[in-house]
Amino acid sequence: MNSFSLEYDIKKPSSYNQNTKVILMFHGYGSNKSDLFSFSNFMDSDYLIISIQAPIKLDYNSYCWWSLQYDDNMRLTMNAEEALKTVNQLDEFISTDLCEKYNFISDQIYLVGFSQGCMISYTLSINYPKKYKKVIGLSGKIPYEILKYDEKEDYTDHNFFCSHGIYDQVIPIEIGRESGKWLSKNKISHKYLEFDSAHGINAENFEQMTHWLNKN
Repeated sequence: MNSFSLEYDIKKPSSYNQNTKVILMFHGYGSNKSDLFSFSNFMDSDYLIISIQAPIKLDYNSYCWWSLQYDDNMRLTMNAEEALKTVNQLDEFISTDLCEKYNFISDQIYLVGFSQGCMISYTLSINYPKKYKKVIGLSGKIPYEILKYDEKEDYTDHNFFCSHGIYDQVIPIEIGRESGKWLSKNKISHKYLEFDSAHGINAENFEQMTHWLNKN
């Protein structure tokens, strides 16, 4: 058992096997495991869905994956050392706790993340390319500060769904577009969509996301 343990909500189908899609959800900064888990009521009942809560407590029912800090120019930045440590511990937690307890393998996993949770999803997939190949990245960005991209690795089986709100004021649309360009440059298969929304997931976005998930 991994000493790094996290709380999570889980919704299991009536039965599942190694063809079952396993959806691992990662919420955004300041939220909690119940946030994205609310989507599970509107997703395929055959999925095994696990919504994981971040380890750092900010306030009552408010958590984050890593802390934010201001640099010398008063720009908000990530604590890269803390962030990378969280990503590595999270990989171990998934591999040794969740996979073993619920009897699934990494090939079944779809990482679904919003905002900071999107950054978690991108980083897990790119830093551990043999394990995590399917990603749904919502209103986030690729965190280059902690990325361990290796051009010698095989990313040909990777497939990402990426979406962003045009009016996002937390992570501006230009940053979302830059992430899409980075994926194209590095030949990582993806679908990038923009929606008439701010920093959130509107009905059209959710519909497109679930359609992609059902087909891939």
